[in-house]
Amino acid sequence: MDNAPEPAPLHQTIAAGLSELGMPDLPCRSTTFLIRGGYCIGQRFLFDGVQAIWLIAENVVQFYDENGRMLTSVEVGAARRQEAA
Repeated sequence: MDNAPEPAPLHQTIAAGLSELGMPDLPCRSTTFLIRGGYCIGQRFLFDGVQAIWLIAENVVQFYDENGRMLTSVEVGAARRQEAA
């Protein structure tokens, strides 16, 4: 299984999602790999006031507020495709 995007599109998607939420240029406080049943299923990026969860199988980044409420979901690379159009 090789759904992993290159780091640049993933980080561009996270930056675009944060900007869309009105939180551009937030420094990432921590990064955690999400493991289930011994397999990496995603990655969590923690920022002040929001967290971004990259789900490998779906290839999306979901953004959550401090209370765990999902704010938005963005397909990895979607921002890049919109720029090219």
